[in-house]
Parts: sequence; structure tokens; C-alpha cells
Amino acid sequence: MRYFLATLAVATALGVPLLAQDGSPIRTVKGGILDEVKLYADKLPPSTHVVIRPFSATDADIVKGDKKEETKTMQSDGPRMLAERFVARLKELGPFTDVSVLDREGTAPADALLVEGKFTELDPGSRAKRYLVGFGSGKSGVTVEGSVKALGALVASFEQRRIGVMGMAGGDSLGKLAGDTRNIGEDLAKFLNAWATGKKLK
Repeated sequence: MRYFLATLAVATALGVPLLAQDGSPIRTVKGGILDEVKLYADKLPPSTHVVIRPFSATDADIVKGDKKEETKTMQSDGPRMLAERFVARLKELGPFTDVSVLDREGTAPADALLVEGKFTELDPGSRAKRYLVGFGSGKSGVTVEGSVKALGALVASFEQRRIGVMGMAGGDSLGKLAGDTRNIGEDLAKFLNAWATGKKLK
């Protein structure tokens, strides 16, 4: 109840209707721009400033798929790849005029929308299976989950997965993980753009 009252106070200050009384989302969208989005506001709070905190990618975070050498590389490089592509794409799409990457331990500016999350899958799959068997066998996978917050209040949560199934001689596993990670960054930017401009999310 205390969480709901705090969130309601933020919503009132922002002029945004927020949350059912039990703290549940007011709308869930599946199979749209993102695999799943739970909205806790019927519109995005007004802001021109968006920051993304590099997503966490610890061993404890990654609970789906196989972990291999390529996974270790992406645990180090993936958060930066996703964040940089998100920022670049959202700047192109708008309507936000100030989009940046936040330091991992930094505090989000009071006027900013904060995007943060974690990688739950960085599975390179099997290049040999993709080449020799095909039909989806040996596919790679990248999955993230996270949230969008305004003034510390949750306004949306999301999950998105990208998979790699093809490529020359089965495709380069690390390349597939890197490409799908960057694509997820773009997906998140498209979601925020669509929500902010009143476009359909599905």
C-alpha cells in the first residue's frame, strides 16, 4: 500500500494516471514492438530527457540458455553495445532531445526517464548445428528484461528476445549475439518512440 501511495503521488505530480490500486499494470501488450510490455501508465510522462543505465550481465543474471566463451565476451561488451545503439536510434526517432548513457553507478537526473535492466540470456547456440541440421537447431539467443522509471516510479516493464538461426556456414556465433544485442537496443528505442508519440505498440 505504501508503494502504491508513493507511486500515486508521483503520478499526480506528473499529471499521469497511474496504476491500479493493487499495483498491477493497467495494460499488458504481447507480441508487439517488444515481446511483452507491462504499462503502469496510460501515457508516457512528459520529458525530453532519457537515460539508459548499461544493463547488468552477471553470471547470476543469465539464467537462460547455455553459457560458452562467447557469453563471457558479451557479458563484458553487450551492455555497452545495447546502450549505445539505443541512444543512437532514439536520437534519430525522437521526440526526445536529450538521450544519453548513464554511468553504471550514476544517479539519473530528476527530469529524466530511466531505462535499466539485465541480460537473462546470452546463448551462442551451436554453429555446427545451424549449418548441418538447420530448421532452428543450434539457434543463438539474447534476452533482456527491464523497466522504465520516472522520478523513481515504475511506468513500464518489458522483456525482449532475439534469436539467430541462419548465416554463412552456420553464421558466426559471437557476431550473432552482438547483432541481436544491438537490435534489442533499437527495439527498445522504437518502443519508447511509439509510446511517446501515441503510435500502436502492437
